[in-house]
Amino acid sequence: MAKRRKMKKGPKILLFLIVVLIVLGSGYYIYTIFNKNEDNPIKDTITSIINDKTEDKKKEVTLSLIGDLMFEGPYLDSVNAGDNPDTYLSLVADKYFKKDDITVGNLETTITDNNKLKVNGYGYEFCTPQNIINSLDKNSIDVLGTTNNHTTDRGIDGINNTIDYLKNNTNITSVGTYKSKEDRATIRIVEKNGIKVGFVAYALGMNDFGKYINENEMWRLGLYRKPPSYNQVSDELVNTMREEIREVKKNADVVIAIMHWGKEFQFQEREVDQIKLAKVLNEEHVDIVVGAHSHCMQPVKWYTSDDNYKTLVFYSMGNFTSADNTLDGRAGPDYVKAYQVALLANINLELNEDNTIKYNSVKTEPIINYFDNNKRNFKMIPLSEYTNEYETSHILYNQGFNKTYINNLYTKQIDEQFR
Repeated sequence: MAKRRKMKKGPKILLFLIVVLIVLGSGYYIYTIFNKNEDNPIKDTITSIINDKTEDKKKEVTLSLIGDLMFEGPYLDSVNAGDNPDTYLSLVADKYFKKDDITVGNLETTITDNNKLKVNGYGYEFCTPQNIINSLDKNSIDVLGTTNNHTTDRGIDGINNTIDYLKNNTNITSVGTYKSKEDRATIRIVEKNGIKVGFVAYALGMNDFGKYINENEMWRLGLYRKPPSYNQVSDELVNTMREEIREVKKNADVVIAIMHWGKEFQFQEREVDQIKLAKVLNEEHVDIVVGAHSHCMQPVKWYTSDDNYKTLVFYSMGNFTSADNTLDGRAGPDYVKAYQVALLANINLELNEDNTIKYNSVKTEPIINYFDNNKRNFKMIPLSEYTNEYETSHILYNQGFNKTYINNLYTKQIDEQFR
């Protein structure tokens, strides 16, 4: 077999030097043409690729905000008669909740323990079955404020069981009621897409008028007025609110306050608490305020602090779920109709590199609480999907509850920039 001839060292070295010179020369040529011509297409292409990758790293979060979740007697009766609670919210969930990152609302009821905490939806005293609460979880509701005037409808046991049930049986984060002082000091944060969203919640007071909650028990609830009278905003409690918000701000990129405030059956915000506290929340750099309690939608407004911080305030989202078509004479016919219209807000936020917030979009849509003349077939229906069949079969249709009324209410209450 013929042996391979070995190449001498001289030619090897020469070949290596030639390759090195070619590589260096090519690199220098590319470098000079790339940097001399500002309009160079190669440079533009590479820059575009880099920018695309930077844009991919944008931090965004989409929120859906809703109002009071009440499960009144007629609705509980319909579920007991065979209606599926999972379908009540499904149309809205499919359009919004299952597509967003975080859905936020107010739970205006306690949760039964299937034992001594008796289920009820009549007489404005609420305790809800567990399967209905499970339906909220199935329909992608993520955060619920639990401090409101119905929080103590089942006393301290009701407060604790509501906290425990949400924590142990759902994926829902609760805020506003607490089992201990240590629990209250635990900051509620939901992180999505690299953005930490923190939550606080406060209420005007309880229906128990000091029966369950006295000054020694106030740590159990987020409040801004003191028991038993709850007759005015407390400077002491507002200072507590400020301190708690500051702690959340240290740990969160976005802060949302769920506020149960104002007066029932009022279309406008009131000065004594809503406007006063909106200014406080803005001063403390809360980003979004989700209001409730009026049972009808109220205006949406921007607040800007002296240091130029912007807060988006939804004074009231109205009821989200309800089942009262008379209000037992507690309010006039216009409020009976407004009671059936919820406001839903869909917001896309972006976290800038300097940790400031950019509002990419803020849009709202009325959601109609539908039930028929037999008080059955409950559905929450976006106005865009509210067909003539739904409209004409609604229990209040013959009382003037129609799409014209709903649109007029919406355009009167909500400024065009948010519609």
